[in-house]
Amino acid sequence: MRECLEMIGLDAELLDPIVFGWRYEPQIKHDFYKPKEVFCNWDTHAPLVCECKRWPWVTYLDETGHVRTLDPKILGSRILTTVIEKGLNHITPKPLQTAKIIAEVCEAWDRIASMIPDVYIRNWPSNEAAVKQHINYRVRMAVQNCQTTPMIDVMTTPEAKRQLEWVHKHLYISGADKAANTPTFFCKTLAREQALARMNSDDFSLVVSDNNVPETPEQVVKQLLGEPPLQEFPPLRPDLPYLMGIYKAHKNKMRWLTNADGCVFSEITICLTAILKGIQEALQNVADDFYARAKFFGGKTNACWILGSTQEFAINLPDKITTIYTGDITKCYEAIPLEGDQGLTTAMTNLVNLAFAHQNHLHKDLFLIQKKNGELEAEWKPLRHSSVKATRMDPTKVIELNHFIIRNTYVRLGDRVWRQVRGIPMGFSCSPLWCNLYLFYFEYNFITRLARLGRYDLLRLFEHTFRYMDDLVSMNNPMILRFLDPDQVESEGNPFWIYPLRFLAMQNEMDNPFVNTDGSLVNLSAHFLSLQIQIIRVDGTFLTTKYDKRRSLPFKVSLYIHRDSNRPVANSSKVILGQVFALFYLINTAGGVVLEIDNLVECFVEKGFHRYALRRLILSGLDRIILTSPLTPVQAVLEILFDIWREPANRPPQLDDSANSS
Repeated sequence: MRECLEMIGLDAELLDPIVFGWRYEPQIKHDFYKPKEVFCNWDTHAPLVCECKRWPWVTYLDETGHVRTLDPKILGSRILTTVIEKGLNHITPKPLQTAKIIAEVCEAWDRIASMIPDVYIRNWPSNEAAVKQHINYRVRMAVQNCQTTPMIDVMTTPEAKRQLEWVHKHLYISGADKAANTPTFFCKTLAREQALARMNSDDFSLVVSDNNVPETPEQVVKQLLGEPPLQEFPPLRPDLPYLMGIYKAHKNKMRWLTNADGCVFSEITICLTAILKGIQEALQNVADDFYARAKFFGGKTNACWILGSTQEFAINLPDKITTIYTGDITKCYEAIPLEGDQGLTTAMTNLVNLAFAHQNHLHKDLFLIQKKNGELEAEWKPLRHSSVKATRMDPTKVIELNHFIIRNTYVRLGDRVWRQVRGIPMGFSCSPLWCNLYLFYFEYNFITRLARLGRYDLLRLFEHTFRYMDDLVSMNNPMILRFLDPDQVESEGNPFWIYPLRFLAMQNEMDNPFVNTDGSLVNLSAHFLSLQIQIIRVDGTFLTTKYDKRRSLPFKVSLYIHRDSNRPVANSSKVILGQVFALFYLINTAGGVVLEIDNLVECFVEKGFHRYALRRLILSGLDRIILTSPLTPVQAVLEILFDIWREPANRPPQLDDSANSS
């Protein structure tokens, strides 16, 4: 592109503000993973007939006579088995198509000419012909210098297509829970049986007409399109979300999700997601104000427990830890009530009003803004702010949007429709924010209740308490178990309850806890997110190491993309270095970082990368990087790595020289 600009007498610096991105070929999971065919395209009234025992799958049958396996040899095709063993994130190499490459580069030039007026003016027909001829020449020269590429995409061969079509008639192929790139193979009939059982549970209600006849998806969509919220945010595709399952191979059962991609609620939930991010930002300000007041009265505490990442948690670790509690709110999405005093609708109404009241006091209001890239973003701006592309949101409208989606969570399975009456759907873009804000509602009420009761001694116990979605951690708080006792009376005068545990349930995740006779907790080791914390001295000194739940799974996990995948090698380098740099915010000993880096190298070696090329990439990356406030100094790790990675004189090629650059 720079050469083309110079050809017509323009400065190549005109390209500086333009970003060139990659458009990748689809991963193989798009060929193997067909949830819509399994959970939508079938008659729920017809009897389900399993044919697992008819085919040569005896070694893959479980005790119930159905196929449930992670062995890719069940595909019965050497081509398919070889491809899928590289992981569902693998991108098969494609044959070079010179004409297609030239067409794409020419299209990019035309877009540049339309964005930069000077290019358009000088790009008259004679110059345009010369530019296109130069593009043609440069592309053909580049193609000639490319490494050997396959003559055909293996996934398009008649054998692969025929075998995959036959397999899809009988098996449901998906990624494993906790390991999305590891393929699992599940009896299609059994998946449908279990899906029906899930929909017939107390969490869902079958949608029927006045004469008690089940309504079809088309009838439900027609009714929804007549609702004012969907008329204001019209959907691009009038399809209902559908239930789908992911096989939890380590527990031998399904994890149920709602596939809401490209459905009738997509546009309105994208809008609500942007709004709720703005609401959460305002509530963070509310919590900060409370923190300042509580600190003034001697009750220094954490009023907002929400975490955004493992790195944020690591940065907020205290200097000393004497005891640590970690717990999980089990089945949080499914257990959250929708209605009632402790329901999601009530919580969201109160939180929206609280956020707007706080920001209006600062003379700010919430505006929904459409960015240049088309994405929506909610921002708090002065009330006088006005813009053609900004829509002012008032609390009443935000509450109505919340209520509409919460009360119309329709889910399709086959040719029937159910409405979710308990819990929130795992699949809507706004669902994680609903979960986060619902729990924040009770946490903030708890903290403010302690202040109203004058219990600043208890407030101080929660200075180092945090939560990431449904995972809770509380450090230096020996009384935490008393606050999480489900038998506590949920009254305004009782300071010892946090969550509505008649709906939710806490599961302890500590390694070896000990409870004293007075109910105080002593626990010296626990994991939270990607962090393992080990208290090693009575003064509170502790070590942190990386925790990865996938290491304890009873099967081999496919993590990173294979070296043979059809994508730029520079991206592989960024992934590798990104994983390395993250370790410095998880582990507080140089030896621990070195051990994890060595494990990471071995993971990529299994994916076809060269061990010595990986080591040189990591060493050069660490030598150049400047990290802000890491737990472990980079220089200390570099010195150890240089010592243990002494390379032989006969060095292999560099990472980006030895890998496929197609």
